[in-house]
Amino acid sequence: MKRATSLFVSSLLMFVAASAHAQGGTVTFGGGATAGGRTAPPPAAPASPGVAPADGRPADDPAKEWEERDRKLDEGVVLGGGVGLLHTQHAQGGAPGQFRLAFTSEYFSAGFLCTTEFPCRDPRGGTGTLTKDSSDHIGGHLSLSIQVLKWLETYLSTSAVANSNDANRPALIQVLGDSVLGAKAHGQLGKIFHVGGAFDLLLVNGTGAVGLDGGGTSARFRGLATADLRGLEKKKIPLRFSVNATYVLDNTGEVVAATETARRAPVTRIERFGLNVNRVDHFDIGIGAELFAAKEKVRPFIEYVVQIPVNRQGYLCRTTNPSRDKCLANESVAPSSLTLGSRFFPWKGGFNVLAALDVGVTGVGTFIEEVRPTPPWMLYIGAGWAFDTRERPPVERVTTIDRPVASPVRRSRIKGFVHEDQKTEGVAGAIVTWDNRPDLTGMVTGLDGRFTTPELDAGPYSFTVKAEGYRPSTCTATLIGAAPPPPGPVGPAGPAAPPPAAGQSGPIDVLVDCPLVALPKVGNVVGKVLDVDAQSPVPNASIKLVDAAKKELSGTSSDQGAFRFELVSPGAAEVTVTADGYLTLTEKLDVAPRKDNPTQLLLKKRPKNPLVTVGKQEIVIKQQIQFALDSAAILPQSTGLLLEIADVLQQNPRIKRIEVQGHTDNTGSADHNKKLSEDRASSVVTWLVNHGVGAERLSPVGFGQTKPLVPNVTANNRAKNRRVQFIIKEQDSPSTPDAAPKKPAKKGKNPLTL
Repeated sequence: MKRATSLFVSSLLMFVAASAHAQGGTVTFGGGATAGGRTAPPPAAPASPGVAPADGRPADDPAKEWEERDRKLDEGVVLGGGVGLLHTQHAQGGAPGQFRLAFTSEYFSAGFLCTTEFPCRDPRGGTGTLTKDSSDHIGGHLSLSIQVLKWLETYLSTSAVANSNDANRPALIQVLGDSVLGAKAHGQLGKIFHVGGAFDLLLVNGTGAVGLDGGGTSARFRGLATADLRGLEKKKIPLRFSVNATYVLDNTGEVVAATETARRAPVTRIERFGLNVNRVDHFDIGIGAELFAAKEKVRPFIEYVVQIPVNRQGYLCRTTNPSRDKCLANESVAPSSLTLGSRFFPWKGGFNVLAALDVGVTGVGTFIEEVRPTPPWMLYIGAGWAFDTRERPPVERVTTIDRPVASPVRRSRIKGFVHEDQKTEGVAGAIVTWDNRPDLTGMVTGLDGRFTTPELDAGPYSFTVKAEGYRPSTCTATLIGAAPPPPGPVGPAGPAAPPPAAGQSGPIDVLVDCPLVALPKVGNVVGKVLDVDAQSPVPNASIKLVDAAKKELSGTSSDQGAFRFELVSPGAAEVTVTADGYLTLTEKLDVAPRKDNPTQLLLKKRPKNPLVTVGKQEIVIKQQIQFALDSAAILPQSTGLLLEIADVLQQNPRIKRIEVQGHTDNTGSADHNKKLSEDRASSVVTWLVNHGVGAERLSPVGFGQTKPLVPNVTANNRAKNRRVQFIIKEQDSPSTPDAAPKKPAKKGKNPLTL
């Protein structure tokens, strides 16, 4: 039983939309309409003398081009992907930028795998055999085809089938996710002949496991030829013929190799059919013919496909195998089938439905161990959809009136300039909306701050102008009709453009000046004070903020731990928080103007057993600061210790200067260790400065391995020597008033408290 699930990965393929001109010579590739990008095509160039298309239109006529694109949109794909019938590909494709999605289901129910001549072993055990079976098969194929270039089509297909047969154990065999990834190149040779080639990679799922079986990966190489008689010049014939010559490197037999080794016998004929397994390569010849009827909306077709086995693998058939199958060495057989079907295109837009029937011709009643049995019939029902990613250019219609036309009334346009008040630079991206003309579409100023309205009738007009960082403003203008207004201001708009010269046509431009007043460039800081461990709010915490302009703001947190500071100068700001029972916290943040800047201040409770104490000549730490291996990067587990060190320094301003010393063990070279110790000391200083300790109080020094506390003879001793020390170099006497610890800010009402 083949139980495998394959993930169908949809990959995004970039379309190459390249314009192509008509090519000289006798061979042209693609046969598709020449197309540019997504903009309207340029006007057609006049034809060269003596060269004119049969219909009298220029070769690059946009209407003719889109007729060709629409015709190519009505194409179907084969089961494995690629433009064609059901099994036979055409040496043709769609137009660049078109792609197709199709789903085809298949079904049959018949008992043909166990006969009197080829009995099946009784799955219930014993030596009995069965001469009858009941086989049911259902499956589906999903295909995606993309015309990348006018001569290149790529496609992807995946399938899932299930087979049930009461003469086998297990009765149900499923094949889920066998996929095809392929590409087809094609070109036109003359008026009706097309040639091409295709390569398919066949990805096969393994048995008894999930995922692809690498050994079973197979490939197809196709040569394609098509004769499309609709291309005849004198009398078009609604027929198309295609021939495929395909060599299949078939390795599907590898997916059952392990099973057969374990059984010490080949898999049964029923399993070979259900798993779609061939043990040898095969050379396939496919011939297809298609008729175009009912304005090409009904397309009946017929196909004949024959598979000629090629024992590239050197497979040795067992002449006495349990299934009693014959061998290629003694019985030559080439499985073949005849297909009758039709595609229908019920309406425009590339949608089609498919109905087809395969009839087994050979390989149905004679079974060969090397070749998968051919079912007596198979019914296919499917649907497909194709669409074009190119935008169709607008159709222009011109009406000629054979009577005198009065001279047109001159109309006007408003040309506006949006800029900051008292400045000459324009404001880009400002939104300009009409106050008194809801029927007209708003505008956006360009990079120079300017906008131009469409041509307008006489009358008053008013605009509202909005831009980020500015107060909304209103601009007005009054248009007075055909003649330009006299020199001078028009409302607040400024002077109108001078009148056109004698005989000059076109609209009259009126200039409008729209100044905007800039909003104050300050921001707000909003946030919460939380207990870092409990994630609960900390009320009545004292908060001090110093903004980029050195302006100091202060307040306290609400019962929910919330706070808000307004009118904060943009740029780098520093926030310091103190609360009873918590370590002092200082954080830096960047304040953006004209918006709320959210932040969370996470306080850590003051430990009952402090890790940091102040000695006479040193700030003593009971744990060591942890760094990444052979690095100056401080590890997160040292954050609590560093917060406690920063708190002690902030609570003891009498300590004026500290030397932060880095030390290492003797692992590595002396020069490397000295540099590492300097970097680690600097990392600690940087962390403390960023958390509120004055930079003038700290100086980093690295000693490397020169000052060990204990001999570097054991791992524990080396760990003791890897350390950071805080040596006090300058301090005031404890009796100095300066040295008293700072008290928390007095609680009370504050206009910034929430």
